[in-house]
Amino acid sequence: MALVKVDKVVEGMVLDDDVRDINSRLLLAKGQAIESRHIRMLKMWGVFEIRVAGADPATLDGDGPLDDARMTEAAQAVGRIFAAIDTDHPAIREVMRLAVQIRPQNAGSSRTAPEFKKAGQSAAPDGRSLLAKIERIDVHLPEVPSLVYELNDIIADPLSSAGDIARVVTKSPSLAALLLKIVNSAFYGFRSKIDSISRAVTLIGSKEVSHLALGITIMETFKNIPRAVMDVSSFLEHNLACGVVARIIAAHGNIATHTEQMFVAGMLHDIGRLVLCKYFPQQAMATFAHARETQLPLFKAEQALLGTTHTQLGRKLLRKWKLPYALENNVTYHHNPAAAPSPEMAATIQMADIIVHAMGVGGSGESMIPAFDAKAWERVNLPVSAFAAVLNQAGHQMESFRDVLQRG
Repeated sequence: MALVKVDKVVEGMVLDDDVRDINSRLLLAKGQAIESRHIRMLKMWGVFEIRVAGADPATLDGDGPLDDARMTEAAQAVGRIFAAIDTDHPAIREVMRLAVQIRPQNAGSSRTAPEFKKAGQSAAPDGRSLLAKIERIDVHLPEVPSLVYELNDIIADPLSSAGDIARVVTKSPSLAALLLKIVNSAFYGFRSKIDSISRAVTLIGSKEVSHLALGITIMETFKNIPRAVMDVSSFLEHNLACGVVARIIAAHGNIATHTEQMFVAGMLHDIGRLVLCKYFPQQAMATFAHARETQLPLFKAEQALLGTTHTQLGRKLLRKWKLPYALENNVTYHHNPAAAPSPEMAATIQMADIIVHAMGVGGSGESMIPAFDAKAWERVNLPVSAFAAVLNQAGHQMESFRDVLQRG
C-alpha cells in the first residue's frame, strides 16, 4: 500500500482504501480500479492523495533534484520575500521550505514591478483626497456595464438556472469565449469539448461559473493599464493563483462551505491596486519607487506616501459596485484578518497571497510579504502537514491556466 498524489495516479491502479470528499461523502470505494474519469473527478473534488495497492513510492516522486545553483537562488529569493515578517511560525517555515523547492519550476512566470525613478512628493496627494476622487470616478465595466450586477444577482439566487447564467454571460462575447477556454483547459480535464456556457454550468456548477465570470469581468475592466505602470497579465496570473489557492485552503480547512466565495475573493484581493494604477498612475509609480528605495513592503509604502492603501481603494470600488459584503470584507482585511468580521476567511486570503508570492507565480507589484496574522490563521485549522498537498495541487491547477492567460 502507498499514499500517492493524485497527479501521479495512472489508470489501472487499485484503491486500497475508500476515497471520501471533505464532507465524508464516498467518492470511490476500496478495490476500485482507477480509470481516467476517476482521476478527473478526484481533481475536481480537490482530493490530493489516495491510497493504492502495490505502488512503489520511489517510482512516483516526480522530477529529479534541482541543481544546487538554482536551489540557492530560490532560497535567496524566498528569503527576500519573507524579510518583513516573523518567519518562526510553523506554517510560514513550511511555506518557505516548499517554495524553495517549487519556485525554480516557475522560472519565467514570475515578474517584478518595473523600475522607476524617484518620484517627487507632489505626485502623492493625501489619502482623503484620493478616496474622495474614487467616489466621483465613473468606472464602467467592459461591453455591458450591468454585467457584474446581473452576475451578482444570479449568484445570490438559489433558483438560478444554467440558462440564466448563459443568458448573462453571452451578452459579452469576449467573456463567454474566455470562460469556455478555461473550462476546456486542463484545469478541469474534461475529455470532450464543451461548446456552450449552459453545458459548462451543468458540468461544473452554476456558482463556480458565475464566480469565475464575475472575477474575470471585474479584472478585465483594468486590462488597458499601460505596461509601464503595471504588467496586467502578470497581475491577473498572480490573482487567479490566489483564487485557486484560497479555494484549496478553504476546502481543506474549516470553511469548506465557502470555497467559491474564497475563489473570487482571492481573484480580487488586490483590485484596489489596479484602481490606483489606472486612475492615479503617477501616485502608483511613486509608491513602487518608494517601496524599492526604502525596502518597505508596497502596502506600507502606500500608507506612508498616500495616507491610504490598495485595500481601502478596493473597498471603495466593491462598495460602489454593490458587491457582496462578505467579498468586500475579505478584500479589505486580507492584510489584517483579525479585524475582519470573519477572520478565518480573511486569513485564508492572506495565506493564499503569501503562498503565491512564495511560489513566484505572476506579480502584483508587491516584492515583499507585508504581514502574517498568526492568530487569525489558527482559526482556519489547516495542519502544517497539509501544505505540501496544497502547494502541489495549486501548482498543478495554475499550470493549466497559463496557456489560457497568455492569449493575444
